Amino acid sequence: MPSALDSFTSQLQHVATQPNNARLAAYDSLISDLLQQSSSKLNRMDLLKASSAFLRHAVFSDQNSTGGGLVIGRQALTALEYHASRIAEEHELQRRDKDRMQDDDDDSTPAIADRDTRRQLLEDALEQLQPKAISFEEQASSLRMQLASLLESEEDWNEAARVLLAIPLDSGHRNVSDHFKLSIYVRIARLLLEGDDPVAADMYLKRASMIIHNVPGALPSQYQQQQQQQEQEQAAASSAAGSDDVAEASSASVASSSKQKLEDPKVLGLQYRLSQARVYDSQRRFSEAAIRYHELSYVAEIDEDDRAMMLSAAVTASILSPAGPQRARTLATLMRDERTPSLPQYTILSKVFLDRVIRPDEIASFEKLLSPHQIARLAPSSAPGPASSSSATADGKAMRHAPSTVLDRAMIEHNVLSASRLYDNITLAGLGALVDLSPEGAEDIARKMIMQGRLKGWIDQVGSLSTTQTGSQGSGVLFFIDQDRRGEGETTAGGLEATKMENSGGDGSGGGAGGVGEEGAGAGASSGDIDTKWTRRWDQQIAQVTGALEDVCQRINRVSATTSIAA
Repeated sequence: MPSALDSFTSQLQHVATQPNNARLAAYDSLISDLLQQSSSKLNRMDLLKASSAFLRHAVFSDQNSTGGGLVIGRQALTALEYHASRIAEEHELQRRDKDRMQDDDDDSTPAIADRDTRRQLLEDALEQLQPKAISFEEQASSLRMQLASLLESEEDWNEAARVLLAIPLDSGHRNVSDHFKLSIYVRIARLLLEGDDPVAADMYLKRASMIIHNVPGALPSQYQQQQQQQEQEQAAASSAAGSDDVAEASSASVASSSKQKLEDPKVLGLQYRLSQARVYDSQRRFSEAAIRYHELSYVAEIDEDDRAMMLSAAVTASILSPAGPQRARTLATLMRDERTPSLPQYTILSKVFLDRVIRPDEIASFEKLLSPHQIARLAPSSAPGPASSSSATADGKAMRHAPSTVLDRAMIEHNVLSASRLYDNITLAGLGALVDLSPEGAEDIARKMIMQGRLKGWIDQVGSLSTTQTGSQGSGVLFFIDQDRRGEGETTAGGLEATKMENSGGDGSGGGAGGVGEEGAGAGASSGDIDTKWTRRWDQQIAQVTGALEDVCQRINRVSATTSIAA
């Protein structure tokens, strides 16, 4: 509509000749009437051309973008943003009512109600605003927030986050409250998590953690104390550096900022904690994620279905967390929760809690409930040793040397811990058969768990070294130390403590074994040499095995003699 566009342009030029106190009301009336016109009278392209003319003549003209007229330009841009948002929301409500009434009359629909049209209008406004961004910082932030909401509704998560990233939060030209900064950081983190970028999301969550304690009501008291303790020095430094900027902020910017709608601090705090749990989960820090998810599952303000999802996420993360005391505490808390029996993971949760061996079919059933990052493949690894690349079972099947996925690693570590509840000791070959790994791979897993304090035990490789030198295959033995089960002392990283049996000098398991234990105990008491203790222990084990072997031979001889007499 060239004549209508020319008429609208001439009206803008006429308003420019009016005094300041009359121009703002005229601009507001013009843009409101323009955006309310139906699409049958004003199509998409004509609307965009008219709005572009409004920006040139009413907002970014020399008269309204410099000096005393800058206030008029800012308010004219705010009017454009406000009426575009208001008319679109009103039409959305009317459309929903029409859908309920089954009314398909859309002749009165304004062009601005179309999301693509509104998105293009906002993008054009931001593009024209760019050369004078410093003068229109507050208005640019509002435009970007509205554009990000449109992109978020279209599930264009990364683009919405990119739009919000351009909002200046540390500008010296206006006062930006910590509440506003927190809302932007948390929103960016949520969008990046939806866009599958947890690394960038973690960076903005860390920025949020530095200011969240300055927003009253955002965190519970225990979180408030933790955040204040961690960030006290940085907050003091930033407040001292920014005091001059705050004093120089203009009153107009403060008034405009106060009009922005900010989310409730408690809602922001919940979003922050949920985003933190999701980041921990994506980073495979499952222990921390399980604790955060479980805490959120008790928050009454969250919808019941969402709380059930968080409880389920807490159970899954606890099962995938590294086997050890910390996981045991988390599992015990979840088992006491009366809501967990209704979850599909309850069967495997109870088995993990009771330290039972998890079978492959149970692992396969649990795998169907996991997210892609929870079953992601690990970096390839080979077992140590010269024969690691050619290890194979007796039937020629190749043996794995390391876990292949995140789930596989969690289940292997759990089964190693379960073996410590079933056996006093186990050969590394037997442990490898239990967890479907080569002896070298099983030894590597057990060694890491012992070094990290998640498994009490020690590995005896003397037998392995001796048999390797003679040409036969040896795998070593893993001895478990369980204080609750056998009353033995705590283990160290090297496993160099004597057990009560060694300190008392034998347990009466056989004449040969007892003699060795008593003799060694006297030597140990006199010299106090720790090497002597472990030599004595090795001799005692040899005596026990020899005594058991002699007993088996005697039984075989008795059975043979009885058979020959009967014949």
